[in-house]
Amino acid sequence: MGWIVRLAEAGAKGPGVDIMEISKPDDLGDIANLGLTLAEAKQLLAGVQREVSIAQAKEHAGWRPVCPCRDGICRVKDYRDHVVATLFGQVTMRLPRFRCATCGRIETGIHWPSHCRSTPELDRLRAHLSALMSYRVSADLLEQMFPVDAGTDPRTLRRHTLKAGAALAGRAAIRPAAVAPAITVTVDSTFIRSREDGERQFEVRVGNVETKAGGRQVFGAVAKAGTDIEALIRQNLDGLAPPETPC
Repeated sequence: MGWIVRLAEAGAKGPGVDIMEISKPDDLGDIANLGLTLAEAKQLLAGVQREVSIAQAKEHAGWRPVCPCRDGICRVKDYRDHVVATLFGQVTMRLPRFRCATCGRIETGIHWPSHCRSTPELDRLRAHLSALMSYRVSADLLEQMFPVDAGTDPRTLRRHTLKAGAALAGRAAIRPAAVAPAITVTVDSTFIRSREDGERQFEVRVGNVETKAGGRQVFGAVAKAGTDIEALIRQNLDGLAPPETPC
């Protein structure tokens, strides 16, 4: 028993693109033969992601930018490959660069980020998993469950997690609608020691801010890492503080 998974653009004429051929035994004497395996599902997702991304890039390549001089016509100068890591595999898109016929200015295209290496969805998932478990375990989980073939190094996950945390730290606190009668703040610290002899150890400070009504904020920081612990406490207090009453 076999199937061919084919991807076709809606409303377009043509046979479409064959993504994957799936072959399965006719009997279910072994329940492991039921449906797709994890490896087959990852291969299928990666194939669909690749073809959809290529089609999007082809459509995007047709948009021509307007040069700031507004006197010339932007013509295609050359093509460059852009490699982007996604949750369903790494994709390579071939996009044009444009050159103004009048002033010679080179434009990279319309609304294309110049330093895009991964999608926001992949970055958010990496940061979320890294906040729940160690970087190495998070990397192993991503590699096991998704067709992610780039950005699974623990150091990469750490860098993206710290970047996401820095972006969240800069956001204004959202004040709750309910008035908090009392706020309790607890702060403690501990040392994280390496299991290997001679390796470094570092101090971690953690805190908890909560109200009797059930509101709660938790925070943590590595000592001597440049993080202002007082600023963290004030930020979490602001997150649970009652809204200001207008005069």
